[in-house]
Amino acid sequence: MFRQSSGYHQLAFMLLAMLIGVGMVALFSNQSIELKRFSYFSELNTTNQKENVAKAFEQYKQESQIEKASFQGQREERNRLNRFFGSLDTLKEKGGSFHIAYFGDSQIEGDLLTQGLRARIQKKWGGNGIGWMPITSIVAGFRVTINHGFNDLWSITDFLSYHKKQPFPIGPTGQVFGGRPGAKCSFAVKSYPFQNAQLIAHPKSSGKFKFTFDQDELNLSWPDSTQTGYVMDIRNKPFKKMSVLVEEGEPKLYGINFEKGDGLYVDNFGFRGNSGNSLSLLNIEMMNAIDSAIHTPLVIAHYGLNVIGHGVEDYRNYEITMGRSIEHLKKCFPHSDILLIGMTDKAYKENGKWDTDPTVLHLLRSQQKIANEHGVAYFSLFDAMGGPGSMRSWVQDSVPKLANNDYTHMTHKGSDYLAQYIYKYLIDSYAYYLESKR
Repeated sequence: MFRQSSGYHQLAFMLLAMLIGVGMVALFSNQSIELKRFSYFSELNTTNQKENVAKAFEQYKQESQIEKASFQGQREERNRLNRFFGSLDTLKEKGGSFHIAYFGDSQIEGDLLTQGLRARIQKKWGGNGIGWMPITSIVAGFRVTINHGFNDLWSITDFLSYHKKQPFPIGPTGQVFGGRPGAKCSFAVKSYPFQNAQLIAHPKSSGKFKFTFDQDELNLSWPDSTQTGYVMDIRNKPFKKMSVLVEEGEPKLYGINFEKGDGLYVDNFGFRGNSGNSLSLLNIEMMNAIDSAIHTPLVIAHYGLNVIGHGVEDYRNYEITMGRSIEHLKKCFPHSDILLIGMTDKAYKENGKWDTDPTVLHLLRSQQKIANEHGVAYFSLFDAMGGPGSMRSWVQDSVPKLANNDYTHMTHKGSDYLAQYIYKYLIDSYAYYLESKR
């Protein structure tokens, strides 16, 4: 008891000494202790967060051709989508099958955004199918537009592990899938049946497959002597389930293309963590050959989340590297138009409040500059969402939420809104194209 009581007395003495010391400092510094106290509210009142956003947005507006922070009024008026619109004319007059290649990062993985865009486009211009599917996918369980299964006997080379000395280039999904005996994948639709299926593989690889379409089995060898190149037709009658089993060899596959009828198909080429610079790794000769079989009059490039860094204002290096990727895409798809998507809003937290990260606006300026310098179409999702502060509103004010609590990625509902904006941009731009032809 004695030692415990002594300890309490020592602690009280130390606290008293500290208080006396603080008082002496205040006395001789001619400043009151109250003025030196930390105040959360004064910190909020003096923050320059809003000023930084307002300044960056004003600079963005001055350099932007977008008149207001709304998707209303955004349309292509510089003839940069005319080849794509010419394909729509052909589709209306003669029919046919055309694809839109949508390249992006985690913003579109699992068919986010592209599923809503595909549904609207196919309702307008026809077609009924998912388009290009990879052999395996890390987000297969997340995707709701198709049931996708596979085993672990596939070897995968992707954007991250690829080097140019490898004999088989990566495909537009950012991967090449190596098969071996026993490797299997399966696909099943939940509603409408597929009509056509095409295998995309490298012609210098070989293998034997067993394809199962519902209850029908089909044995095929790759490459096929009657169908040369990268694409082989493997089915031309309705089915709802399909599986692929490698029985012999080590074929190198890029995916399966599913279609039903004349129309437009939106291919999801999302790759998590991608900035867009890796598009320059696509093999030009291979992409030309695939494009000649699977006609792709429009290529969309949608990046930004893996480029921005808080506090960064200078993206000139990105302008150079992404500009190279755009020029490379032109070589891969020589008969196609390119649409560069300006990134969505992204918020960050400062002093307890969420607001637009000013670096988003600096990157948007660079993205629009890239589009102008390389002669491609441009559409700003940031402006379509509502401009500064829109991400905060999409998380905090929307029921259900349109964006996740990371203030970066969209929910399924929010992604569908983005799809609606892009679709309206294409519709309005096509209407302008038709008017200008009269």
